[in-house]
Amino acid sequence: MKKFYLAAALCAALVSASGPWAAEKVYYRYTNEHGVTVINDRIPPEYVPLGYEVVTIGGTVVRTVAPAPSKEELERRAQERELAEERQRQDAELRRRYSTVADILAAKERRLNTLQSNIAVLEGNVNSVRARARNMETRAAGLERSGREVPESILEGLASLNQEEQDLLQQIEQRTLEYQETAQSFDRDIARFEELINQQRANP
Repeated sequence: MKKFYLAAALCAALVSASGPWAAEKVYYRYTNEHGVTVINDRIPPEYVPLGYEVVTIGGTVVRTVAPAPSKEELERRAQERELAEERQRQDAELRRRYSTVADILAAKERRLNTLQSNIAVLEGNVNSVRARARNMETRAAGLERSGREVPESILEGLASLNQEEQDLLQQIEQRTLEYQETAQSFDRDIARFEELINQQRANP
């Protein structure tokens, strides 16, 4: 890596020699490890990654070489590239699946109707379980009023129905959340699709 930066510095000097200052000697201005600005006819390889300027003896800047990006900067750029590539992939998929905003709205309605039907079925199951539990509780109460012991099977049945109800309620909660997230996802697709269409119209 040091050899690479040193080569870059040498190339910079050659480039500067071909410009208006070809007949004038150029120097390197850089900051050393003590924070002191140094002007010299050469630049130590270890300072090249930190950035420097090629200047004339009169102080005119011939060329500026920016510091090499840090590890964090390189990682940030890589992440940005990945996000951009993912966005391009998603845009291509969006354009492949839909031709118009109306297509997206129709798909949204179909999907939400399916989820709403699932929720309705689950809610019906909850009502059925609760009705069975009420009947069983009525039987248990009748036995208690008559002084008879409630059979273990009834108690176990009530516990089972209670657990079944809780499971169904959890499924309803999950489906409701899925319904909301699906609606939001389709809304984002619509907004992005409209952006792509506007961009296409602006850049035919």
